[in-house]
Amino acid sequence: MTADSMTYSISKESLTCRSVIPSARSTSSRDLGWTSLLVDLHVGLKSNEPYTSIRTPDARIGVSISGRYSCEFFSRSRWRFDAHSPGSICLHRNDHQSRYRFPVPQDGDFKWAMIYLPVGQLASAAEHLRRAGQPYLLPTFNSLVDRDPAIAHITVALLRAMANGDSNLYAETVAAWLAVHLISRHGPSGSSIEDRSAGAISDARLRRVVEFMSAHFAQPLTLEQLAGEACISKYHFTRLFKTKVGQTPYQFLADLRLNAARQMLISTDLSVAQVGAACGYSTSSHFSAAFAAKFSMTPSEFRGSRLGLTEIDNRPADCSANH
Repeated sequence: MTADSMTYSISKESLTCRSVIPSARSTSSRDLGWTSLLVDLHVGLKSNEPYTSIRTPDARIGVSISGRYSCEFFSRSRWRFDAHSPGSICLHRNDHQSRYRFPVPQDGDFKWAMIYLPVGQLASAAEHLRRAGQPYLLPTFNSLVDRDPAIAHITVALLRAMANGDSNLYAETVAAWLAVHLISRHGPSGSSIEDRSAGAISDARLRRVVEFMSAHFAQPLTLEQLAGEACISKYHFTRLFKTKVGQTPYQFLADLRLNAARQMLISTDLSVAQVGAACGYSTSSHFSAAFAAKFSMTPSEFRGSRLGLTEIDNRPADCSANH
């Protein structure tokens, strides 16, 4: 299998993995329409019975979010034990099926996230980073518990993005970074992978990207599209864009949308839901949450405050003092 033949979207197998994990409750990024990666957040246990994981071609990363717990997995004819604490990660073997069970944990409401990264993302990053003349290698992980603060922090950021209802552009940006990080930090060659020149983004190309985003901010833009406008690999585009602009492409797009929404709330009679839709938000709740996070008030509160000021400004002057 070559990098070109692999998919960049979450596999159908990964979308079913949550169903076999005996957590007491769970939430998932699939409800947001993310395709570049999948995040399932699990809380507590409803059963201590062993279960068999679903085989998936996607890379699977388990990340402990809170609480301490243990997990046992069956390997080489016996049960083996792993201890988990906040920030620990487990890189599961690709396309592998395993038996697991959770002993009764110390913390009943412990939380862990499962991140599923499309194999095409890993394959593309491996091809992009491999040394000239070296064979193409797709990494296979070992299901060992490790510490990786970068992955732990990005997982918390992903969970926050899920709660905010952020778009697939955010997920795609994280997926590209995560693929490069996994290859560089945990891949077969590790830190020996040479750092290829990332090039640069010229002012003219940056201007083209900004103009493209400004003209199409209401559309579901992808990292691939934006990097293509700049003629730069998507694996370097986010870093180079942030160096020039001071924001990631996702943050810049969010500001474009919210500033446009603020202006529309003042200058049009469209409902809040219509304004949100016109600015690229799939639901009014996601729009309201993003607007409130930036401007410290909901769209309705903002429109009400502005209309109140307008009415005061347009009142006839009190001329009684002149009589």
